[in-house]
Amino acid sequence: MKKLMKFVFVLAFVFGGWALAAASLHVVRGPGTMLWGYVPVNVQLVPKTNLTFNETYVDTTKWSAADVAAHPAFVDRLHQANKSDLVKQASERPAPVTPAAMPAQASARATEPVPAPVTSAPAPKSIFDYGK
Repeated sequence: MKKLMKFVFVLAFVFGGWALAAASLHVVRGPGTMLWGYVPVNVQLVPKTNLTFNETYVDTTKWSAADVAAHPAFVDRLHQANKSDLVKQASERPAPVTPAAMPAQASARATEPVPAPVTSAPAPKSIFDYGK
């Protein structure tokens, strides 16, 4: 009985630690490769601002500008952590357009002005920004 209680106690700590890690980190897969091309995927860990299980794993390889606009808190966190290159390609890719909406959007684009890009100062480094 003593061994069983010890096993359950250790198991609870292990899974509790994994749950805490999942709640405190974004695991982000971005376009490109890692380690000078030796690893074929680009997976990065970004600390979250609060403990939640929302957006624990985010795959940004096929994101478009609409996806970037739909996740403003996540994109802001990437900018704060100096990892905005994970969504840079997505913000440049236009949102998919349905064939019925094409003529209306083409006339709207011809009349609306293009906004100037907004630049901001880099975010201060935190204890979670390893190797930068």
